[in-house]
Amino acid sequence: MVGEVSLPSQPMLHGPGAQRGPSLPESASGIDLFAGSGSFDSTNDASILLLGIRGTGKTSIGILAASHTGFRLIDADQLFYRTTGYLRASYAAKHGLDEYRAKELFLMREILETNPTRCIIVCGPGSAEGTGRDLIKEFRKEHPVIHVLRDATNIQAYLRTDNVKKISGLADMIGPWYRSVSSHEFYNVSDPADFGQEALRGWIPQQHPALYLKHLQIDVHRLIDAVRNQRARPHDLQVQHSLSDLPLEAKPYTYALDVDFRHITDIASKLRRTDLIADAVELRIKLSDLVDEQTGQFSESSATLLTRQHYVLRRCAPVPIIFHLEIGQAQSEAQLSEYGEILAHALRLAPEYMTVDLNAGPKIFEEVLNRRQSTKIIGHFFDCKPVKDAWSRQERISMLDRARSLGCDLVRICQHAEDAGDNFDVEKFRLWAKHINSKGPALIAYNTGYHGRSSLFVNRIFTPVGLETLDRASSADQDQRLTVQSAQKALHASFILNKLTFGIFGDAVSNAMSPLMHNSAFEFCGMPHVYQTFQAPSLQQLKHLLYDKTFGGASISAPFKEDVMTVVDYLSPEARAIGAVNTLIPLRSKALESIVDRNRAGPVEALYGDNTDWIGIHTCIRSHLSPINAIKSRSTALILGAGGMARAAIYALQRLQVQTIFVWNRTARNAEKMISMFDGSRSSTQGQGAPCPEDAPPLKTLARSSDSKTVQPGRIFSLPSMNEPWPSGFEPPTIVVSCISRASNPPPQIVLPESWLRSQTGGVIIELAYNPVDTPLLRQARGLATKGWIAVDGLQVLPEQGIAQFELFTGRRAPSKLMRDLVARHSREQDDCS
Repeated sequence: MVGEVSLPSQPMLHGPGAQRGPSLPESASGIDLFAGSGSFDSTNDASILLLGIRGTGKTSIGILAASHTGFRLIDADQLFYRTTGYLRASYAAKHGLDEYRAKELFLMREILETNPTRCIIVCGPGSAEGTGRDLIKEFRKEHPVIHVLRDATNIQAYLRTDNVKKISGLADMIGPWYRSVSSHEFYNVSDPADFGQEALRGWIPQQHPALYLKHLQIDVHRLIDAVRNQRARPHDLQVQHSLSDLPLEAKPYTYALDVDFRHITDIASKLRRTDLIADAVELRIKLSDLVDEQTGQFSESSATLLTRQHYVLRRCAPVPIIFHLEIGQAQSEAQLSEYGEILAHALRLAPEYMTVDLNAGPKIFEEVLNRRQSTKIIGHFFDCKPVKDAWSRQERISMLDRARSLGCDLVRICQHAEDAGDNFDVEKFRLWAKHINSKGPALIAYNTGYHGRSSLFVNRIFTPVGLETLDRASSADQDQRLTVQSAQKALHASFILNKLTFGIFGDAVSNAMSPLMHNSAFEFCGMPHVYQTFQAPSLQQLKHLLYDKTFGGASISAPFKEDVMTVVDYLSPEARAIGAVNTLIPLRSKALESIVDRNRAGPVEALYGDNTDWIGIHTCIRSHLSPINAIKSRSTALILGAGGMARAAIYALQRLQVQTIFVWNRTARNAEKMISMFDGSRSSTQGQGAPCPEDAPPLKTLARSSDSKTVQPGRIFSLPSMNEPWPSGFEPPTIVVSCISRASNPPPQIVLPESWLRSQTGGVIIELAYNPVDTPLLRQARGLATKGWIAVDGLQVLPEQGIAQFELFTGRRAPSKLMRDLVARHSREQDDCS
């Protein structure tokens, strides 16, 4: 728990332990960055230590990390106050600097020795002193130690001081020591003024004061997961669907957006305002970008710049990062040394992928592989001056052998194309490699340059692409570069992929917004698919469409969500638990593995049923629930209604690990019946005599890690009446989801009792109905905005399940901003016409 004493701001710029600066090595390069990236067992519950100068946001980061992991937070400043009864500055003034340092060192030793597991420890300023550094170095052997940095101007604003120069000087003086004793780095990036408004419409849609730390929360969660070697949570607030956990190298036709290190600021600005549909971003850095021309060394300031730019890119690109450092063909011993130091520093930032030059030598590979936590290594080879028939020579096959022997997870081999014939050669090489290297690392192989473009779009893993909205100043060879859109168009034009028909099935879908969302998304992504409405009074009348050779998938609307379960061959665990299917996917083979191979026509051999209704609810809860209301063991949620969407809401809350759920419904008996469905293992929901579809088994390539799919049942209770007070002994809800239809005439006018909304920190109230958009419940929520309540209407929920459907249908990242904006714009146009 956080210390109970609320401390006022310390009047000093930094702790007294930092007044007499620690002695530094003669040069910054004297610090061994490899030593600061030591390996440790990150699969256990090892405590995590945060350190950095005052004002970097360590305490806020510690609170977010503790909430995410369930670890206990220990703040060294608060512990010092509770133990001595003094603030640090007051203690030093009363007892002298030497006694203060001795006391601080004693408390630091006690904290580290008595809290080895399940704690987030926010370190005090004494960590920069000699003996304190030794304690932390020892602690680092078995625990993650994270160095937190921040822009001096933001520290100045937090500390309310005008002396930015003094802050920068302090950071320059102490920063190298923090770097030398830590294993990881985190840069507390501050957003530009417009970030989160036009830039992130629909991602963190409302700029409610309670959501101020939401972007920081996402960044912290991502780093903590990587540091602990846990399965990464979603890179944005979109929750995982059935294909989300596939590693990118297992998916067909993935793309990596090339980002030049020198242009990150410009590119980041554009990425905030457009949809990123590439699967990853590749941060491309030249050795000369980071190595000082005069000294030939990777300096402390370059290391800090690299950390900062990496986290700026993280903030605006919610996809995995591939770290690529170009060393060139001529590699001197000095260059290789700096190359190794920069790779070591990059590992401290926990990128998802890192390239290592296959000519760098076994020592660098050994160092990298020993020190990585969750980063996958891509063995890289680029031939800028290839000999004739280079793809056919034994040297190329030897590169595959070298990558395998060095322990690479993937291998990338590319060369500059001299003529179009090189593209036929690289295709032969891919087929040859697949035959002789079937169990080796996944292969990326393509040609570069004007003549090599046709080899790029048929490459299946991390094809390098540009962003269509980038101007030529950011990419000089933009006219020669593929984009995701042009690559997809090429694949379909060459009949490698096929045009398919999708649609929404229901008995009243003529006015559905799904065709608008999906057709616009297909066009944005360069796909020729079409999405139509298929309306009929019974599913039987639409069944023939499911087996058409060009059928790509269907959104299932009421009243067919349960009926369709009788025709599917496989059910996702989510659809089974909820008892409804809203997404139908055709398989071109009876094996479930074929679900990965999308966008191909042919006979339909089997049908896969999934559910994304819960994803829309889950995503809106996560994106609107303020960090102070992060879900804890005592968190409580309230669901209104007992229909199909209420079941999806219960499942969403269980996936969020909410342990206590209350349900109110006008007919209490229906609420009790629904609750019984979630009491233990859910029974089959098929009709009488219907064949039971097979649960989708955990495939080798589709398997999820234990925490991604585990649903803790928790406790679900029925509330018989709104006239009764909130049950005693339970926290008031911080999450309310109304699943009550407003189709009746007149629609129900639901308003909650004030006693049910007495959460001291507010919460989120979600209304799933959107016709009309405004409801009495939403008006009640908006009236409580000053108390921390955030209102979410049904039109903010609607596109989220469609985004997940698009990704299941196509296997591609959805243009989420576009889909959200289309729904919002369509709603405004409807309001203007009414």
